[in-house]
Amino acid sequence: MQVSPPQFSFLRSLLKKKTGVVIDDSKHYLVVARLLPIVKKRKLPSLDTLIDRVRTAGDSALEQDVLNAMMTHETSFFRDRSPFETLKNLIPEYVSKRAATKQLTIWSAACSTGQEPYSIALLLNEHFRDLVTTWRIRIIATDISDVVLTRCREGIYSEIEIVRGLPRSLLTKYFTAFQGKWSIAQSCRRLVEFRQLNLTGQWPVMPPCDIIFLRNVLLYFDEQTRGDILKRMQKALRPDGSLFLGGAETMLGINAHYERLAGEGCSFYRPTP
Repeated sequence: MQVSPPQFSFLRSLLKKKTGVVIDDSKHYLVVARLLPIVKKRKLPSLDTLIDRVRTAGDSALEQDVLNAMMTHETSFFRDRSPFETLKNLIPEYVSKRAATKQLTIWSAACSTGQEPYSIALLLNEHFRDLVTTWRIRIIATDISDVVLTRCREGIYSEIEIVRGLPRSLLTKYFTAFQGKWSIAQSCRRLVEFRQLNLTGQWPVMPPCDIIFLRNVLLYFDEQTRGDILKRMQKALRPDGSLFLGGAETMLGINAHYERLAGEGCSFYRPTP
């Protein structure tokens, strides 16, 4: 089953307009793989029929299903490790700087199915237990997809999702077996707030952030959109805040108003005046 060039072009435009995500001409296979389940579920004759209904029927629910299907939700617990080791080393610095208020706010943007914000919660519980019990810790996790946010709030993961990055010691300490899957502990759940947010749309009011994880998402946008998001992130960060990008992402040639600092096997960024 294939997508005709006109329908592919429409889908590309819709995806860019609604989410900022850019797909090139080589991604026909991706469209087929991600939209075919919707075609089968709705018993439609073709992918072109599906896209035509999105174009002409004014079915907002179907449009949202298509957009959700086209989002990339690749993630895992403690993905790439280095940013979390760097975060562990940064926390004492912020403990000292925020001693007067005893508040710490961390934003996990484009959080997908929740492994990243829950990894931060696990790290804090494991290494900074006094902080978790005596400070106001907020991990604000956002994503464009209401479907993945529902999964986040459930906090339940399959065996395959668990073995991808989660140390066995943390599994036995912070998860409970639940109907053949694993449910994360309340000590982690209570630290995380999930909100729907489109990085290229109107943002809800956000508290000033001490640390932002914006990892492995900018690479799906064009350069202009990346620059716009980084500019907005600078406003969301406190002046001494820290921003983490993905290992394959850079600000080079996009935004010169951040200072690049060395972490544990990775880099992070701080706003410059």
